[in-house]
Amino acid sequence: KVSFPLHDQSKLLRLEAEFRAASRSQVWSGQVGAVDGVHFPMQAPTLKDVKDPLKYYVARKGEYAILCMAVCDAARRFTFWDMSQIPQTHDSLAWAASKLGRAVAAGKLPQPFFMNGDSAFALSPSMIVPSGFHDVFDFEQSSNRMPIECAFGILIQRFAVL
Repeated sequence: KVSFPLHDQSKLLRLEAEFRAASRSQVWSGQVGAVDGVHFPMQAPTLKDVKDPLKYYVARKGEYAILCMAVCDAARRFTFWDMSQIPQTHDSLAWAASKLGRAVAAGKLPQPFFMNGDSAFALSPSMIVPSGFHDVFDFEQSSNRMPIECAFGILIQRFAVL
């Protein structure tokens, strides 16, 4: 079962310790998840399948797709996923519309824990994103976000249909 332990302090502490141990400097503390979105290409749906097949067409990618927002731990295991938004939705909006994203935005992720996202997301007390100004910080931040990129790669390699 894929489930993010939003209300389980001991599991959040375990997630944080795993990210800290995996970080290059091992001083990175507080991270309990790496978050990102991925498009899974698909064949064009028909009117028999959905009311508006064009909702699934992503012009910037030139393909039909399904959007998946996900969070993983330091070992690249998924702890949350949501596929409720149409694929044209920006990652930050899809995250904000997800159940976990709404809970995190409402302050239900206890301090000092946070998620780690790319520049598509907005900086907040519960979300770390690249600064764009500090190379050392941005390198560390990016390095600690890599588990989600790798998790998507592993998922796609393992299940080629994706």
